[in-house]
Amino acid sequence: MANVIIETSARHLHLSRKDLDTLFGTGYQLTPKKDLSQPGQFACNEKVKVEGSKGSLNMSILGPERSASQVEVSFTDARALGIQVPVRESGDIEGSPSVKLVGPAGEVTIPCGVIAA
Repeated sequence: MANVIIETSARHLHLSRKDLDTLFGTGYQLTPKKDLSQPGQFACNEKVKVEGSKGSLNMSILGPERSASQVEVSFTDARALGIQVPVRESGDIEGSPSVKLVGPAGEVTIPCGVIAA
């Protein structure tokens, strides 16, 4: 009998270096909380508020940094935020909705990047 690994992916976001600097301060380093099954990826202690037209959600950050910031939500989360999201592979964000991110040192509106992965 073979073992099968089953995992869930709750709401989370990935940040670019530029957006991480804006949200947490220049040169800030994310602090790993837990390694993920994907080699080299980790959940972070830090969280960011994601604000849509109808509401906001506090979301965990996954590291390491990416070339572009991206928010992954469920359809229920998207409804709570007031946005319609496409179903996409992680990283395929072109043409997806915009959203505002709020951190302890600042805020940024990403021009695209919200998907249901």
